[in-house]
Formats: sequence, C-alpha cells, structure tokens
Amino acid sequence: MTDTDQLSLEELRAAYRQDYDPYAASTISEHLGELAERREKLPVSYSARGNGCWVLTDYDDISALLRRNNRGVVSFPNEPDGVNAVGTRDAQIPIEVDGLAHRQYRQVLDPIFAPKRVAQLADELTVQANKLIDEFIEAGTCDFVDGFALPFPGATVMAIMGWPMEDLHRMNGWVDVLAHGVPGGTLEENAQARGVAHGEFTAYMAEKIPQWRAAPRREDVTSVILDAEIEGKKLTDDQLFDFFVLMMIAGLDTVQSVLAQSMAYFARNPEQWDRMFEKPETLAPAIEELLRWTTPPVPTRTVTDESLEIHGVRIPRGERIHAPLSAGNRDPKYYPDPDEIKFDRAPKPHLAFGVGPHRCVGLHLARVELKIAFTELRRRMPQFDLDPAKPAPHEHLGLAWGIDDVHLRFAPGEREF
Repeated sequence: MTDTDQLSLEELRAAYRQDYDPYAASTISEHLGELAERREKLPVSYSARGNGCWVLTDYDDISALLRRNNRGVVSFPNEPDGVNAVGTRDAQIPIEVDGLAHRQYRQVLDPIFAPKRVAQLADELTVQANKLIDEFIEAGTCDFVDGFALPFPGATVMAIMGWPMEDLHRMNGWVDVLAHGVPGGTLEENAQARGVAHGEFTAYMAEKIPQWRAAPRREDVTSVILDAEIEGKKLTDDQLFDFFVLMMIAGLDTVQSVLAQSMAYFARNPEQWDRMFEKPETLAPAIEELLRWTTPPVPTRTVTDESLEIHGVRIPRGERIHAPLSAGNRDPKYYPDPDEIKFDRAPKPHLAFGVGPHRCVGLHLARVELKIAFTELRRRMPQFDLDPAKPAPHEHLGLAWGIDDVHLRFAPGEREF
C-alpha cells in the first residue's frame, strides 16, 4: 500500500499536479531543463493540460513502463491527449497494437529489418547519400534538413516499402504536419492542419492500396505485408492504411531528426566532429551517444490494470502516462553530465529505440543509415559551420522532437555522379 491509496482520482491528480506542455514553443534544451527539474522535485506528476496525462522523467520509471506492454498497460493511443493525432483508422500498426496480434506483426517484420538484411542495403545507401551531397557540394552551402536529413532516410524508406520515389516530397510534408503540427500553432490550429494532411494522405492511399494489391509481388515490405496473415486473416485496407501511416512517420521522421540535431551540434562544436572520426572504432559508440542525446520519440501508455504503481504513486486504470524517452536518456544517475555529448561514456543502454515488446523494429536500419550518412558527410565535408547569412536553427517539439533551418557552410567540392 502507498500513501496515495486513500486518495480519490481527483485528489490524486491535485496532489501531483504540475502542468506540462509537450508541444511547448521552446527549445529542446529548455524543455529538457524543465523535465530535469521535475525529475528532482516531482519525478511523477499529473498534467491537466489538454485531456490530461501523467508525466515520467526517470530512466527506471520510463523503462519499466515500456516493458509493461500488455501486462498492465496498452499502447493505444500513443499520444498524451489520448486522441488519434495521426488519423489512423484504428491504431498505428504495430506500435499501438498489443497482445497476440502485435507478436504476429513482429514475426512478419523482424526478419525484414534484421541486421544481415539491412546490411545488404549499405552500397545503395552510400550511393544515395553521395547523390544528395552532389546536389549542394559545389555551392559550399546547404539547407541540411531539406537537402540531406529529410531525403536520405526518406529515400531509404520509399525503397524498402516499394513506394514511388517521386512521392517523397509529399510524404515528408505530411509527416512534418502529423508529427509536429504547425510552428507555434494552438491545439485547434494543429488539429486543423493535421486534418488536412490526413485527408491528403488518405486519398493517396485509397488510390495506391488497390494498385499494390493487384501488382506482382516484389522483395519489399509492402509486398510482404500484403501477403501476411495476422490472427488467421490477411490485412484489410484499413489495417494496411494504419500500417503505412506508421511506416511513413517513423521511417521518414526519426533518422532525419537525429541527423539534423547532430549536424547543428557539430557545426557549433567542430572538435567533436573531429573526435568522432579519430579511430575507426570510435564511430559506433559515438553514434550511440548521439542517439541518446537527440532522442526524438515521446510515447504514451494507458493503464489497463486496476492500478499501476510508479515511483510510489498508484495510478488507476484508464489514466494515460506520458514518457519522453529523452528525459530518461538525460537521467544523471546513469549518464553523468547528461547534457554533454561524451563519446567515451561507460556503456549504458539508452532508450532512443524504446525497450520491451515495442522496441523499434527499424533500429538496425537506423544505425546503418546513420553510419553511412556521417561517414560520407565527413569524407566530403570535413569542416563546416553554420551559415551566418541564413536563419539560425529552430527546434520543435510534439510527437517527435527535431530541428529545422540547419544551414551549413563549407569548402566547395566536386560532384561524384
């Protein structure tokens, strides 16, 4: 029994209330500073903003919550206000699906994204990275987000899915709005913008899904999922739509956020850019540290047991619990000086890809993409800084954290293709 057992739900909420805005118009650093202060003073708190949710800040609490999927909590809806922000028909597949169906989805998807399978993409990804660099290398300046961070993982996902490459720009636009809303937008403005993006994506998939069903099968994820059977049945059009929503958002947004945040950091800290490439064996742990430091996802879970005890607080059934992964990755009890990037940290598994049953299915692909991207950027842009003639970097929060306006300046080079 805890001290909270005798409180009504309203009393419990009031006792732990400290409102929190996951969409605040602040920098990531400011946001993490607020979460760090909460970790010290009120590691588990209740926010009445929007539809209300509980907020976690501690590595152990966040890790424990994510490991409880289908054992006291469920994944849908994966949004702090408890709404379907990205417009799925039911739930994003597979990250908002639990139980037997989730296990069967993972049995289908895990082999496609296994290390040996994604390693086969390395040569093609290297070519794609250099073709993108070719587009700006002669100019000596670039908008890194639009010129590389968005199209590089986007091209990878479009190829793996078997989707038309010419539709990448539209996909990126939809992802940006669905994941982040509009800059400085109110709840109503964000909802309206997401509604427009959702409508356009819905129309797109209504046209494409019948075409893909009728087309010959290929060695891509879309072909595999079209023929998959979950709980004895092939996926309906609605289920395919919900799966494709996740592939679009997770595949196009997460890696670009890590790349863009990292390059903005290196532009301000060139000695770290050099340090990452001091030895061949330095790169892999450096990428893990960058993943820890840039972590974009912010999942939410809903309590299905009668109650769930977290940090001495017994949270009752039906309550939503919001778990910013980056807060756990900045917990000083595991990461001394957590706001600093240290490539020689003692190993401690970070939460960038989540943990437990819903650990990111694309984590091996993400690591390959990042290794190739940083390697080729280093080879062709050994030195760079922020372009003083362009807007300064601007960070955004929301369902995934990221950064825009990363304008880089460097010595011009020659095209290779």
